[in-house]
Amino acid sequence: MKAFQWGKDVSIENLHQGFTHIFESTFDSKEAVAEYVAHPLHVEFANMFLGSLDKVLVIDYKPTSV
Repeated sequence: MKAFQWGKDVSIENLHQGFTHIFESTFDSKEAVAEYVAHPLHVEFANMFLGSLDKVLVIDYKPTSV
């Protein structure tokens, strides 16, 4: 993992569809994401953490320059 950030929704537009927090992880490649997702410590944490959430939205994307 190259970087990790998180925060709480502060938008005044009320378009969050019930999502209140965001967790953003940055990786150097798709392979790095796959390695992270399959890592036993990540799997253990995800299984514990995800059970306490009402819903989850995962988006993998490649940033583009404007």
